[in-house]
Amino acid sequence: IAEVKRASPAKGELSKNFNPIELALAYERGGAKAISVITEERFFQGSLEYLSAVRNAVNLPLLRKDFIIDPVQIEEAKAFGADFVLLIAGILNKQELSELINYSKRLGLSHLVEVHDEEDLEIALSAGAEVIGINNRNLSTLEVDPDHCFKVKSLIPSGIPVIAESGIDNQTQIKRLKTEGFSGALIGTSLVKQKDPEKFLKTLLA
Repeated sequence: IAEVKRASPAKGELSKNFNPIELALAYERGGAKAISVITEERFFQGSLEYLSAVRNAVNLPLLRKDFIIDPVQIEEAKAFGADFVLLIAGILNKQELSELINYSKRLGLSHLVEVHDEEDLEIALSAGAEVIGINNRNLSTLEVDPDHCFKVKSLIPSGIPVIAESGIDNQTQIKRLKTEGFSGALIGTSLVKQKDPEKFLKTLLA
């Protein structure tokens, strides 16, 4: 899952010539299986307009990535062209997460439930998460440990697809993720900062 991302709280603006459509097309040519579009405005300088622009440009499945806490945001995701939504277990309780998962299903959208630690994972599993993303970044400290996802994955029942998130920037990591049974990886900053993201993505996936 390749990410269209203008800025981040940890690194500020990532690209001076940010163009969501060009990035998305490069990702599609580079072999991405899906594209994540950050729509959060305050910290990531994202926009729902980016989501609709990317939807009109590519045929890949699209993830709306934001701090989703309200069903209205899921309605927006569908209206602006998303196929699935990111739900963060660390900012929701079990009931809230369960309701958002079920609401997204009613609207015909899939979900990716993000966890960081065992506590988040318990919430995700009990709320009925069907796809789990493990964030290597601690959202409180913003520190990244690329090996963190392997510890948490060992706690997830087999049969649930697992995506690794954050701090993934080389072919060796991708190969290890495959070996360890991950279904995929969400890659943002390392792609956005490339002069040739298409070529870099092809190298990662080779």
